[in-house]
Amino acid sequence: MLSDSVISQDVFNHLEQTVRTRRQDFDRRPRLDLGIDTVALIARVPLFAGLEPTRCAEIATMLRPRIALPGETIVTAGEPGDAMYFISSGAVEVSVRPNPVRLGNGDFFGEIALLTNKPRSASVRALGYCKLLELRARDFRRLLAENTHLSGHIRRVAGQRLDGNAARAS
Repeated sequence: MLSDSVISQDVFNHLEQTVRTRRQDFDRRPRLDLGIDTVALIARVPLFAGLEPTRCAEIATMLRPRIALPGETIVTAGEPGDAMYFISSGAVEVSVRPNPVRLGNGDFFGEIALLTNKPRSASVRALGYCKLLELRARDFRRLLAENTHLSGHIRRVAGQRLDGNAARAS
């Protein structure tokens, strides 16, 4: 139509931009909302056991439910750490050498990259369907600053994992 002078260059450019924008919208993955009650999931994670319901509700505003499919790589070694994950149900495998480590309900992973500000130290793959709670880096830092009990526990586990990784590497 442009070459036949049916439309002007301005109209053509506008149409082309509109098509690009719509294509990007289609390529963007929709937000997953399966109606999961995040507060109920939080209560199932042992790390949060004993917290007051109001505190669980506050934490729930920070966490995003996520479903991982069997075989899905959740985090990849070497990539920047932008979140940590709590396993509400299911199991994952952490690829550390010489023997991979399996984590399940109530466990968490991804905290080392957030604590050290270094790239991910291992890849993590879902072994089956997993319900995860994702905690973004900025919310992670806020949560640790506001709750010394959680901060201490997460730092202890991360330290043990780092010590274990160092021992396996030698």
